[in-house]
Amino acid sequence: MTPVGSLLDTLAARGMRVHSLLVHRHGELVHDLWQWPHDPSLRHKLHSATKSFTATAVGFAEAEGLLDLEDPVAGYFPGSDLDTRMRVRDLLTMRTGHARGLSGATTRLRKTGWAGEFLEEPVVDRPGRGFRYSSTTSHVLSAIVQEVAGEPVDEYLRPRLFDPLGITDYTWERDPAGVSSGGNGLSLRPRDLLSFGVLYLQDGVWEGSRVLPAGWVRKASGLHVRKAVSGEWNGTELVPPGPDAVADSGYGYQFWVSENGVYSASGLFGQECMVFPDHGGVVVVTGAMPDPTYHDLPGLLREAFWQAFSSGDVESLAQWVTRAREPERLESVVDNLFSFRAFDFETNDQGIRSLSVEVDDGVVRLGIEDDQGTHKIEHGLGEWTRQRTGVSVWRLHHSYQEDAAPILAGARWAGPGVLDLTWHFLEGPFIDRLTLRFEGDDVVLEHRVNCNSGPTELPPARGTARA
Repeated sequence: MTPVGSLLDTLAARGMRVHSLLVHRHGELVHDLWQWPHDPSLRHKLHSATKSFTATAVGFAEAEGLLDLEDPVAGYFPGSDLDTRMRVRDLLTMRTGHARGLSGATTRLRKTGWAGEFLEEPVVDRPGRGFRYSSTTSHVLSAIVQEVAGEPVDEYLRPRLFDPLGITDYTWERDPAGVSSGGNGLSLRPRDLLSFGVLYLQDGVWEGSRVLPAGWVRKASGLHVRKAVSGEWNGTELVPPGPDAVADSGYGYQFWVSENGVYSASGLFGQECMVFPDHGGVVVVTGAMPDPTYHDLPGLLREAFWQAFSSGDVESLAQWVTRAREPERLESVVDNLFSFRAFDFETNDQGIRSLSVEVDDGVVRLGIEDDQGTHKIEHGLGEWTRQRTGVSVWRLHHSYQEDAAPILAGARWAGPGVLDLTWHFLEGPFIDRLTLRFEGDDVVLEHRVNCNSGPTELPPARGTARA
């Protein structure tokens, strides 16, 4: 079997779901593959691949004389206790002197500006030495660019990066202080992520015009840290790797960089934009890959496409395309006589306060009152229904919570009194599966997800029928 086909089989066998696979080679798009229900019109959460865009903003700010990479970070935060030896360059290379890494999963829950978490973290080593991967470090870069540019990074990049590349459909989360999330939080279409990679492949030139500052690509993709390991997430922090940890990559300026010159913008759960300078290639993958499998994706991609590009064997993948476009089937195993029921819940770990279920003419209507408000979700019984929802999911979604996330919702009877509900979140990696077990006057609600940085299942919640 050829390298790319073998890669896709390996990913499928390991439960590493691919939403899109885009391959650019020598100026042409040679693969443009999509997994149901994702398609080119949809944005996708980039997670930590956002960091590479934040670094790009730093590159523009440096070129415009707004900052210098040797500037002391403390100078941007008057009154802080930051080590005065820490430089902007140390933020770019994740060598801040901190003992642990911080993640958006915890930072995103703060009610005040996220840079504060960085400022509160003790510096225990001389900055510029040890590598410590941390999303909060990237957020401080965003805060610095906003300070010197007078506008958030998403607005700063619009005329400099997004407009020249024709990128118009994107969102970028901001913290409570109005700072664009530097370490994660950018969502855009995978084809636009590919354009970003192609821009870097072409040394910052797009359609004959220079977009990135001259020399920036060389600096950003340089091997500044030879051995970089992100560490293990324990639900609160990234625990420093042990002395025997194996690093299969180094680090540049918010890009992962290998010894053979391949570099990538990488995000949690299988988001990759990988540049192969020696082969004129860029590979983009978006997906839904649970922990710890997504850690293996960059190495698998480098190996498969290095072989494919070297041999010229970037083959047709018609069989994969056919299989990938097949919708998930929703087949009920029984017919249940059911019209309408409503339930109230005591305080529970799912944040559910009340629930109503109505089944009418092949449609299941779910009403939920939770810690995010009141929501109505309509499910096709045996079919899929597209809509938007702000239902509470942050506990299982790496602390992400949106007001109106696009989903596909479907329902099936899994047995007598057992109703399964599935929500495909169309702009991210998450697939939520709920089971309602009707037991006399009670209902037991189970809620689980395909991937998360923390638990993938919440404790069951029991509701009592409303009188």
